[in-house]
Amino acid sequence: MWLFKRNRALIFLRSGFFSKASFRAAFLILTVIFLFAIPIHSVDFDQVYEYYKKGNYDTLVKVSRSGLRSGELDYKILLLYVASESSLEEIDKTLLSIYSRSKEQPSIFYNSVFLFLERALVLESYESGTRWGKIFLNKGESSVRYSEGVYTYACILYSSQEYEAASSVLTKLKSVPADSKLGKRIRILEIGLEKRKEEK
Repeated sequence: MWLFKRNRALIFLRSGFFSKASFRAAFLILTVIFLFAIPIHSVDFDQVYEYYKKGNYDTLVKVSRSGLRSGELDYKILLLYVASESSLEEIDKTLLSIYSRSKEQPSIFYNSVFLFLERALVLESYESGTRWGKIFLNKGESSVRYSEGVYTYACILYSSQEYEAASSVLTKLKSVPADSKLGKRIRILEIGLEKRKEEK
């Protein structure tokens, strides 16, 4: 029985079934298949910025979205992506994929959230706007657009008829000079809230 197995193995070897060349070829083929089966994301900021300058927003979004969601994160690309993506839902998904990996984000991340809040207000997407507004309020103090973002969040709450919540959020902006452009906008919103209280 042992001799039969040995002879059968010799037959296979001599016939070329398990030659070294065959093994090398098979290994090479499997390696190539494996490499192409892995999604490779390599997003270059300079190239993405060129797309942005030339108005090739669809290409910019296509190139950057998958990379941002997969973990290849360049916050400058995120800003360009948020400014270029036409779908608020896709922006929401991308921001969530980044935020879910780490709740501690740099200020530039919250600059992107600010852009999202502006879009959410204009497009009347109050559910996602409220969710990101709350995150921005609590975590985004380092953003250079913090006061504007908080004001935008208050506007979203006002537009969704969450008047008490909007008033509460506005208390965070008492340090904004009343005679500044933002201060005047805040005052207009406060007057609107006061009128709503009188109507009750």
